[in-house]
Amino acid sequence: MDESDSVILPTELVLELYETYQALAEACLVVKDSVRSDQDRYPVYVPTFGLNEEDHVSLDAREAAIKSMTQLFIIDKSESIPEAGIICASPNTVTAVDQLNTAKVAFKDAVMAIRKFQKETDTAVSRISTLIRNKVEEDGYRSAALKKAMSTAGITALDLKRCYANIRIMPPSLDVFSWTWATNHTRTQKVSVDQAVEMAKKLSDEKSKLVLDLLGRCNPGEILVRKTQLANQLRANYAYKEAGKVIRKSCPISGIVIAQQERMPRKLWRENPGKREDLDRLQRESDIEQQAFITSLNLHRYAR
Repeated sequence: MDESDSVILPTELVLELYETYQALAEACLVVKDSVRSDQDRYPVYVPTFGLNEEDHVSLDAREAAIKSMTQLFIIDKSESIPEAGIICASPNTVTAVDQLNTAKVAFKDAVMAIRKFQKETDTAVSRISTLIRNKVEEDGYRSAALKKAMSTAGITALDLKRCYANIRIMPPSLDVFSWTWATNHTRTQKVSVDQAVEMAKKLSDEKSKLVLDLLGRCNPGEILVRKTQLANQLRANYAYKEAGKVIRKSCPISGIVIAQQERMPRKLWRENPGKREDLDRLQRESDIEQQAFITSLNLHRYAR
C-alpha cells in the first residue's frame, strides 16, 4: 500500500488547498493580462533571454518574464524560465502583482496546514525523515498527506517552489539596479552515527553495505557533520530616491522584479560566476575535516 493511501485528510484541508490554488491561478491570469497591456509604455529587460540587447527588451522577452512570474507547474526539461529581469509596471500591474503575492501566501498556508496535520498525526515522522527531506526540499518535497491532498484537488503537477516564490516589488523612483552573486554557501547539519545508519539503509544494497562498514568504525556517541554545497545566490544592489535623498540597499533576489515606473533604471547584469572554493569558509570550519568521510551522504568527521 502506498504511504499516502493510509493518510486520512479532513475535507476542510483539501477544500482550502483547492480554493487557495484557484485564487492563485486567477491572480496569475490578471498579472499576465496587465503586464501585456503595459507593453507600449512600460519597458522590460530580461538579461538571460536571447543573445543580444535587442532580444533582452523584446516582446518575446516580456512573454518570458510573464512566464517566470506566473508559471505554477513543473516545466519540461526542454523549457527554461528566466532567472532574472526587470519589468517596469503601471499602478494596475503593481496592484495585480501584489495580489498575486498575497495569493501565494494563502496557498502556502494551506500546504503548511496539511503538513502540520501530518506532523501531529503521523508518529513515523522523525529526525531521520527531516534530514532526508532537507536534501530534496529544493526540488519541491511533498509529504504523503500533501501528495494525497494535491491528488484529490487535481494539482499534482504543481511546482511548490514557484507557487511560494514572492515577486519582489521595488521601491518607487528606482534609479540604479545591478545584479551580483553571493557564492560558496554551505549548509551543515550535525548527524549522530545512529541517524547516519538509518540514512545508509536508504542507499542501494552495495553502497549501503560499504557505508555501514565505515560507520561501524566510528567511536560510540561520535557526531558527524553533513555538508551540502548550496548554489550561488543571486543578489541585487539598488538605489532609489526618497524625499530628495538617494537610498542605497542590497537584498537577495530571484526571478523578475517589478519597477513602479515608466523609465527603466540604470542597470548592470553579471553572469553567474559558477563554483569556486571558499577558503575563508573552510578556515572558519577548520574543526571539520575537508575530505568527506562518507561521500555518498556528504558526511564529514570532526578533525582530531
